[in-house]
Amino acid sequence: MFREKRNKGFVSGLVLSLVFFIVAGVMGFMWYLHQHPMNSFGEDTRSGKEAKMTIYDMYPEVVGDVDGGSVIYLVQYSKEGDGQFAVVEAKEDDEAIKKIIDQAKAGTLEENPGTLIGTQLQPLGTNVNKSRNNRIVDLSAFIDSILDHNSTVYLNMNTSIYLSLTEHSRDGWYYIIGAAICGGIGLVTLVSAFLLRKKSIAAFEELYQAYPELQGNVENLAGLAEFYDESLKVILYKNHLITYFKGTQAINLNNVQQLYLVSTTYQRNLIRNKIYQLCYIVKDSKKKHYLTIKTTKTVQEQLDELWDLIIEKFPDIHIGV
Repeated sequence: MFREKRNKGFVSGLVLSLVFFIVAGVMGFMWYLHQHPMNSFGEDTRSGKEAKMTIYDMYPEVVGDVDGGSVIYLVQYSKEGDGQFAVVEAKEDDEAIKKIIDQAKAGTLEENPGTLIGTQLQPLGTNVNKSRNNRIVDLSAFIDSILDHNSTVYLNMNTSIYLSLTEHSRDGWYYIIGAAICGGIGLVTLVSAFLLRKKSIAAFEELYQAYPELQGNVENLAGLAEFYDESLKVILYKNHLITYFKGTQAINLNNVQQLYLVSTTYQRNLIRNKIYQLCYIVKDSKKKHYLTIKTTKTVQEQLDELWDLIIEKFPDIHIGV
């Protein structure tokens, strides 16, 4: 039954936009946690977790290259015993690395340690595809090839894990992009909800102005209409064509020069759906406007009677493309 529901579709739009804003907020919070990890590098050997590494010393030159464009640095991350050493993988132009290198060259790291935030990773084995995500392959063999086996650095080198700044940066962008997309969809949904409500209010005001008898009596419009299809949510009453599937829209057919049915097919996963709309063009204009109707399996057959009535009452309207 047709009723005056000025907020039809509005509340659901608000709820949906709120859901997207919440998801965007969660993604933003996850990005914050990603950038401010609680775990310190080397607390365990778990791979893939964010970690902060305190840098007490650093060899200021690149010691190796990684497939994918990144490079390798040697750092001291602990003062325990003779010191604990590890490998950091990053882009050569990484700003955080440049800052640590400047401190290392100035000799200030021991008194004023630097900090790097990255993702703790385990190196890959020699039998794994080397092109995978800038991952270091066979770290132990690499360290064997560049360090004196009797050196303090070699004897205290952690080769079971390393810190990746490129992996951490890439994952951080996933959170940012995800938050931006969800926030954008939420904003579009929110604006659409308000526009839908605005159109519904305008439609009822236009109907009451044109037909004062409907004021407070709009529920009886179905019985007064020349065409009423509850399954399609379409009404023809005197000079106005009304749809009320997603919000209420009303157009004065005296101002219309062309009217026709359009369908849009879209697919989600394996499910294909079709949306039907009534497209109309007003006189002295080429702009297309749309009225959304409810989709049924026999929508085209159900509209045959409507087309006949419009052709009879409004012969100047061209029905069809």
